[in-house]
Amino acid sequence: MSAEKTPSGDLLAHQDLGPEPVETTRASTTYLEDIRRTTCLPSPSPIQPHRPSGLLECPTVSISSLAWFEPSDPAFEVKESIGVGGMGAVYAASQIFMNREVAIKRSHEGEGKGPSFHSVIDEGRRFGQLDHPNIPPVHLVGRDSSGHAVLVMKRIAGTDLRDMLHDPHNPRWGDVEEDRQTWALGVLVQVCRAIEHAHSRSVLHRDIKSDNIMVGDFGQIFLIDWGISINLDDPKQCTTERFCGTPCFAAPEMAIVGAKLDARTDQYLLGGLLFEILTRQVPRTGSSIQSVLDTVRSGAEPSLPPTVPAGLRPILLQAMAPEADDRYPSVTALRVAIQRYLSDHVIIDQIASAKETLETMKSVLEEKKTDAVSAYDFMTQAHESLGLLRAAQRAQVLPSLVVHLLTENLRIQAEYAILTRQFGIARILIAKLVEQVGPDQDWIKQIIDGLISQETQHAQQSLDLQVVSNNVMMEKMFDLHRQVTAEVDPDED
Repeated sequence: MSAEKTPSGDLLAHQDLGPEPVETTRASTTYLEDIRRTTCLPSPSPIQPHRPSGLLECPTVSISSLAWFEPSDPAFEVKESIGVGGMGAVYAASQIFMNREVAIKRSHEGEGKGPSFHSVIDEGRRFGQLDHPNIPPVHLVGRDSSGHAVLVMKRIAGTDLRDMLHDPHNPRWGDVEEDRQTWALGVLVQVCRAIEHAHSRSVLHRDIKSDNIMVGDFGQIFLIDWGISINLDDPKQCTTERFCGTPCFAAPEMAIVGAKLDARTDQYLLGGLLFEILTRQVPRTGSSIQSVLDTVRSGAEPSLPPTVPAGLRPILLQAMAPEADDRYPSVTALRVAIQRYLSDHVIIDQIASAKETLETMKSVLEEKKTDAVSAYDFMTQAHESLGLLRAAQRAQVLPSLVVHLLTENLRIQAEYAILTRQFGIARILIAKLVEQVGPDQDWIKQIIDGLISQETQHAQQSLDLQVVSNNVMMEKMFDLHRQVTAEVDPDED
């Protein structure tokens, strides 16, 4: 059975900022659900936890200032409550004249009676200006006969991505024909495109997460819940005055009062979504909302399990960099990096593996491990790394990075050959380096100087050893001569 969710129906819990633990009215009995819930601090209105369908009285909705072809009252048939948020209640309904299913969000208060009226109107205006295949449309924004703000939206039949990621037996997986991770990354690419469009209209989402991504009955992908979106052109809205978002996915600047928000804030949230796709976990956890927000503010790097593909690790970590300046310059750049991985992910993973192998080789060199086992392992790793990089070079994948890593491979090998006094091999490797980057690089000159110094030192040590060896041999010859002479003339004094 398909589930239904409104594009703007996620629930808002409200907390107070401050060092003291936050007291919360929870719709869930587990802390994990709390930190996954969209949360704004402090509350501009009393907390209204989610209530199941059927517990609310369904109002008659009549939109003002419209003339219908066939005047009828009501214009919408409201069927059931979908949920209640901090600013409004959401209902499943049918638009009678258009004969279509819709979702209606209705403000808690009428105009002039509280903040929810203008909140719903502003949400509708921001949300309604967006026009993208991955963003469900707003049909209407208005005021009902009771003076409450009303936002009429497309109602989506389907499953949210969170349910799919955390339930390998979800029936929706039966419609996926490709590798599940590859499919999920393709969904992320579509969400990136939706956010790129939103940013082009100066809209910042602020609540990107798997809960807010709907997979339709026919494979459509929709990014929903624009309830806490803000205008990127409004400096006041883009300055954090209170936390508003989902704690376990939040960017550091969302939890620091006075911090500035921009398009890179949404990029961080997309990185958090990538984290969940790859690990089936949320980026941040804690025993309470406050403890999670403390971790968010610290900017600690999320812990990545070894199962995360090597080619995606740098993409994820850059998208989730604590400092916005260290992230990708735009969501477009993040999307391109993911798409490049999808098109060449086997080779990209091999390049990443080769890079990790080079780090291991570098450690062996720096620790001057020259025993037989270390030397054999080093040689094996060098050849494996070189083979992977040569294959990537032939495929012309990330050519600049591959050339850099090939050079690094030869450099490390040359220095290790010098360390182990394999001077002939070192000369061959240095010649290849000179052929590849030229003789004028300072680091190549240093390697050559190191080779000459080691060869001279080794030659002197060999000469000294030869002199010692010759002296020992002469002493033995003299001893032998005396013994022979004594045997021939035993009576001689």
